[in-house]
Amino acid sequence: MANGSGHKQITTTLLFGLCLSLICSYAWFAIKAFRAQWSADHPGRAFIEQAIALAPQNAEFHESLCRNIIFGSQEPAKAVAECRIASQLNPYSSSIWLDLAQAYYSAGNIELNNAAIHHALDVDPTTPDTAWNAANFFLIRGGTEEALKQFAVVLREDPSLVEPTLNICWQSLHNASRIQSILPQNPEVFLAFIKLLLSSGELGAARQTWSTLMQSAMSLDYHHALFYVDSLLDAHAVIEADQAWKQLASKSAQLRAYSEPGNLITDGSFAEEILASGFDWRFTPRLKIAATLDKSEFHTGDRSLRLVYNDSGSDAGISQYIAVQPNTRYRLSAWVKSDHLETANGPALTVFDSDHHAMLGSTGETVGTTEWHQVESELQTGPNTQLIVFVIERHPGETRIQGTFWVDDIVLKAIS
Repeated sequence: MANGSGHKQITTTLLFGLCLSLICSYAWFAIKAFRAQWSADHPGRAFIEQAIALAPQNAEFHESLCRNIIFGSQEPAKAVAECRIASQLNPYSSSIWLDLAQAYYSAGNIELNNAAIHHALDVDPTTPDTAWNAANFFLIRGGTEEALKQFAVVLREDPSLVEPTLNICWQSLHNASRIQSILPQNPEVFLAFIKLLLSSGELGAARQTWSTLMQSAMSLDYHHALFYVDSLLDAHAVIEADQAWKQLASKSAQLRAYSEPGNLITDGSFAEEILASGFDWRFTPRLKIAATLDKSEFHTGDRSLRLVYNDSGSDAGISQYIAVQPNTRYRLSAWVKSDHLETANGPALTVFDSDHHAMLGSTGETVGTTEWHQVESELQTGPNTQLIVFVIERHPGETRIQGTFWVDDIVLKAIS
């Protein structure tokens, strides 16, 4: 009994000692790791070297020292040595391989620089950051095709890098066709490239890229593409602007709803969202004229345009560009209503030549209180007229006016 009890006590003592030893060892390693991380988290080469001394098998510490040397003391040979150690400790980190590539590049070793870049791509072929850095390495060395291949990965995988990627490609190549060849099947990327081309004055290349987008099966949000129609209008390319508008409508049932067969006015009943772009309504706020869409008063549909006049004002701020044919006669008509519209000269629906601002036609004025009634006018376009502007104006606009004016069901049609 005594011997058994003694053996049990010895065993317990040994187990306790072993546990205590393990606890102490763990605590020592934990404290050492904590000290190493604490050193690594502080800026400066001395702190990183201290971290490495405490944890020489930590690849991240060697990588940090490599970066510090590359961008700090600029000792390429030492940087290469540290990054090589890091890559041996962790060969599956693309960032380590890219840092090693930078170190080799700083040392002038292009062959090993290239090998390190490909190691990074082998272990991480689809991450945008890796592709971005690799592409820039290739571009610096003149490897255009390899750079484009990696930029294609960036464009496909990371929307936040689309703009800088397209910018660097354009600045480096100035070749729209080559850049277009790497664009993914993403309409937003195509539109971003078209914006870049327009801002660079490359209208021809923008047209070609737009044509490719329109001929593709890609669906897109037409709101994001209206800038292209506006750019063509600004360039006085009316026929192309009209074609682009119709191409967008062919890709969007929602935009097609803005047009009525035979009517050149877009959304003449004010039933749709006002786009303030392209060939839809545009609105510029006026100080003494309040323009709103009225759901309580309309001729047909479910709302009309309401203008509330207070004191004076000529142009009501509502306008629309309309593509027309030269030497053609048109009839403009609309339904209007008024309430206590007190003035010597009321609002009229007027059409101007966009280029020369010459009045082509205007309906009769509306004053007083009237029920819904139709107003109309005929107009003739000139030999060079392609674009007209519809407005609601008073002539003159300096006289006093008070009251409310409604407009609905505006129609512009060619007369046979």
